[in-house]
Amino acid sequence: MDVRVIAATHRNLEAMIRDGKFREDLFHRLNVVCLQLPPLRERREDIPVLVQHFLRKYAADFSVESPTISSDALALLQADSWPGNVRELENMTRRLLLAARGLSINADAVRQALAARETVPTGNSFTTYASDLLARAQKGELQDAHAQMLAEAEREVLTQAITLAQGNQAKAARWLGLSRFTLREKLKQLGLHPDSTEASSEAEG
Repeated sequence: MDVRVIAATHRNLEAMIRDGKFREDLFHRLNVVCLQLPPLRERREDIPVLVQHFLRKYAADFSVESPTISSDALALLQADSWPGNVRELENMTRRLLLAARGLSINADAVRQALAARETVPTGNSFTTYASDLLARAQKGELQDAHAQMLAEAEREVLTQAITLAQGNQAKAARWLGLSRFTLREKLKQLGLHPDSTEASSEAEG
């Protein structure tokens, strides 16, 4: 078997090795050629090229004509900081394409899309995740985007509640409006191992 492995990470693996959180032998197996890719905000000249690529890609996926995009609209996209990097830009381009309905994407359309993104209370990561799930569903890669989204949201709120309650399941259940039995069953279903917090729950009641 002749394979080539390309791995990517946003973490400092050398620091993780020092902290005992990453295997040194695996690091040296992977670290043959290392490419440092700066964040999108540090290579804004790439944004117009990426936008055109994503417009063509998703126009083909959705069987629609690829819209043109004005220079003013591209300038607004280049001015953004893009904390989600290329993935966030890709999702934004996809939304712009769907809203354009085959027409040109102008600066007003970009302003509205950026403003809508900034008002999402759960942040860009939730919006990105939802867009990714729906894109995979559109391609036929999954059949349960709704169920997956609900499961992920439930996992997050249960995890945060248990953490905030310092392991006290009774307290977390009260905040969530659940019975303690229901909370325990949900934790088990999500693989969150409620027994690990049982001692704290019993102690604090």
